[in-house]
Amino acid sequence: MIPIQKPLKFGLISGFVLIIFNVLLYALDIDIFSIVFSLVNALIIFGLMIAFAVIGVNKMRDEDLEKKITYLQAAVGSFVILLISLYLTNIFSYILNGLIDTAYLPNKMDGFISNMEGKVTEEQLKDMIKGLEENLDPLKAIIKSIWMSPLISAVIAAIIAAFIKKDKTEDIPV
Repeated sequence: MIPIQKPLKFGLISGFVLIIFNVLLYALDIDIFSIVFSLVNALIIFGLMIAFAVIGVNKMRDEDLEKKITYLQAAVGSFVILLISLYLTNIFSYILNGLIDTAYLPNKMDGFISNMEGKVTEEQLKDMIKGLEENLDPLKAIIKSIWMSPLISAVIAAIIAAFIKKDKTEDIPV
């Protein structure tokens, strides 16, 4: 059996931490289309999600499973944490970009386009714009996240579960 309370708790905490992070980015008017920022942002987001998943699964193992956990329990616990976190942040993004400030992403994209003019060829710029426009529609983004989030969560959870120490009772001195 897999006790689900800790994964639910840590999924909610992780999701709300990422929402606060996104609110800060919005409030500080960060250039979200900057290449450097995009890489740093991805590292921060996935780093936080992985950290919360590892902490949550370790807590579940230590407090609910008598310091022993199977690979399946670790994978399911991680999956739940990651999925809740992704769904919460995607719902927040939809609310922010689709309902509250519908001009936010188009304005950021305009800044990106004006910044890229002269740095890339006209055809490369058109391809970039086309790719960005396809991903900027908040409704399309949330629909895509419905099926992408479980896939991403499953892959990351499988990796996390492989690294979780399965039996912590061996560490207890006799």
